[in-house]
Parts: sequence; C-alpha cells; structure tokens
Amino acid sequence: MEPTQSVDGSAEIYNVQEVCDRYKQLYAGAVFDVLEGMGYPNQALSHELVALAPGMKLAGPAFTVKGTVTAERDTTGRSQRMKMVCSMTYPCVEVRDRGTPFNVAIYGELSATTARAHGAVGAVIDGGTRDCSHLISMAFPVFARYRSPVEAFGRYTLLKFQVPVRISGELEETVLVNPGDFIFGEEDGVIVIPKHITFKVLEECERIKGLEDQARHDFARGDDPVEVFQRYRRF
Repeated sequence: MEPTQSVDGSAEIYNVQEVCDRYKQLYAGAVFDVLEGMGYPNQALSHELVALAPGMKLAGPAFTVKGTVTAERDTTGRSQRMKMVCSMTYPCVEVRDRGTPFNVAIYGELSATTARAHGAVGAVIDGGTRDCSHLISMAFPVFARYRSPVEAFGRYTLLKFQVPVRISGELEETVLVNPGDFIFGEEDGVIVIPKHITFKVLEECERIKGLEDQARHDFARGDDPVEVFQRYRRF
C-alpha cells in the first residue's frame, strides 16, 4: 500500500510519494515566501547546511534524531541506531541535530546505505559527515554543516529518535523540527514545513509557481514590466 498521511489532521488523506514528487518541482524561495505569508517566517535552516553535490533535492517527512556527547566506546549506541533504522518508513528524511560541539562526522556512507534500505530518501545533518564521495555516487541527497574524516564512535552517540529536535536556523538560532514535519531542500537551502500545513503550502506554492511561470514568459517576451506586474503581482 502506498504511504498516506492525513491533511491538516482531517480524515482526508494524500499519497505521500505524490506530494514528495510535487514538492520537487518547486524551489525553496517560493516555499519560504508562502510560509512567511502564512505566519511561519522562521522555517529556513541555516545556510551552513549545504548539499554535498549540486542538484541534490530533499522532499519527505522528517525522521528526527537527537544525539549527545559520549566518551564511551561501547556498542550501546550502535544497537540503538539499528533499532532506530528499523523504525523508519518510506519515504522519510533523516534529520539529526548537532548533538556535540566537537567536529566529528556523525553521518556517513554506511548510515545512509542502511537508512535508505529502510525507507530514508535523504538526510539533513546539523554537523559533520564523511564518506562524501560514496554518498554522492549513491545519489543519496545529504545536506550537512561540514565534512570531516573524524570517526564519531566514542565521541557521539544516539540519544533518542522521533522526538522534537532543534536544528540551526537562518533567521533565528534554531528551527524546531517535529517528527513528520515536511523537509524540502535544494540548492538555495532547506525549509521545514509544519506537518499540519504540508498540503496547504504545496497547493499555494503551485498556484504561485503557475503565476510566476506566466509572468516570466511575459517578461522574456518584452512586455512592459509595470503591466506584467499589475497582471500577476509577481516580479
């Protein structure tokens, strides 16, 4: 059965994969503008969280991960990670908070390979990642703060998953990400869409994109800019 999700908490449901595909036709600027117009101005993640390669796009419900500092080199954290991965459902975007002030790689190729096998379609890492050439060759979209070869084992461990997490923000220090919030990322940045307005934002973005496509055509044709603006209210 195709994954479904309620729309704004109602009995109405939509196909999550279809919604992901439709979001991938959008761009971050339009999504941000719509959210801000709806009273959600603080939904852009920090510009320091960037894609590992040009052209990478993220679209899917958040699967949140909270980490913490550790000095123990035992297998407890790894066992917890295995349990976490088995809790994923397709399609989801793994979202890891920073968890540690130290510059270690808290995500890598084996993490991505395992997560993808259990439903993940990408990841947002508010910290470091490694094995980047492997991640890029996998065509697995990852947005991270930095790259580092430093192993996280014995320095960082998983604390909880599918709990609210705070990720570095662009306009404020952090953005709250709840499990199931919709994550959209492309070359201009990553946006968090609250889960209860995911579909409403999508429909408004598509409406605006249609107007902008028409305005773009008229501008390119050489129409008077003032008249085009009055026609579509877009510039």
